[in-house]
This record gives sequence, structure tokens and C-alpha cells, in this order.
Amino acid sequence: MKQSALAAYGVLGLPLAMAMLPIYVLVPNFYAADLGLGLALTGSVLFLARLLDTVQDPWLGRLIDRRSPRGWTCLLASSALLLSLAMAALLVPPALDSLALAVWLGASLALAYTLHSLLNITYLAWGARLSDQLDVRTRVAAWREGAGLLGVVLASVLPSALATRYGMAAALSVFAAT
Repeated sequence: MKQSALAAYGVLGLPLAMAMLPIYVLVPNFYAADLGLGLALTGSVLFLARLLDTVQDPWLGRLIDRRSPRGWTCLLASSALLLSLAMAALLVPPALDSLALAVWLGASLALAYTLHSLLNITYLAWGARLSDQLDVRTRVAAWREGAGLLGVVLASVLPSALATRYGMAAALSVFAAT
């Protein structure tokens, strides 16, 4: 398999990794402290959203397995577009009272987790079907994980660097736009 084909496959790992790190690291404090939702309510919403994600992942995997690989292109493209909108909704919430903000957070998280899972499961299945040869599969995984590692580093550095200068709300707005 050519390096260019490996790079073309691996590059999707970068934005997928960038999408999840802010949810795990920045969103809890942003909603709890900056938006005033409170730590207990924010934690409860995050827990319920992760619980939903845990339950739905096997079903999403089954759904993806039933589609032909030709149908994956449409699934990947539409999920990626919708995930970017869900991330923007999550990172740039409207001004709401606590209860409405908690519902917004829960709905945004559920949507982001579902779409990320659809993308990630399809992406991993795609990588597994690229070759039956162990050495090629290893190179495919290396490119995917390398791009994912770069995405994690970028997602760690960009919001923090922007937040230091402009504040967390502005930093997450810019991050959501990228």
C-alpha cells in the first residue's frame, strides 16, 4: 500500500481525536464554572451521556456492519458534518438558565457521542478491510494512531493557548470553528 494512500486514510484520525479531548478535559469545567451549571449537575449530565454512549456503541457497530463499504462514504461524510455542528453547539452554547443549559449539554453530548461513534466505528472497520496482510494492517493502524496522536496534541495546546489570551469561551468558540 502506498504512503499516500496510508496518509489519506490516516488523516481522519486527527480531527476525530481533536473532537473528543475538549469534551473530556475542557467542557466539564467550562459548563460547571464558567457557565455556572455547577459541578454536581454537570457531572451527572456527563455521566448519563457516557452511559448512553456505552449502551449504543454495540448497536452502532451492528448498523455499520450491515451497510456495504460503499455506503460508508455517505455515512462518514454526513456524520462528520453533523459532528462539527454538534461540537459547535456544545462548545458555544446559548445563554440559558441552569435547567435548560443542562438539557442543552445533555442533548449536545448525546449527539456528539453518537456521531463520533458512528465516525470512529466506521473508520476502524474501513481500516480493518483495507488489507488482509498483517504488515499492511499494522501500517494502516500506525498512520491512523499517529494522526490521532497529533490531533490530541493540537486539541491540548490550541484551546489552552487561546484561553490564556482570550478566555475559555472565546477559545472554545475558535476551536469549534476549526
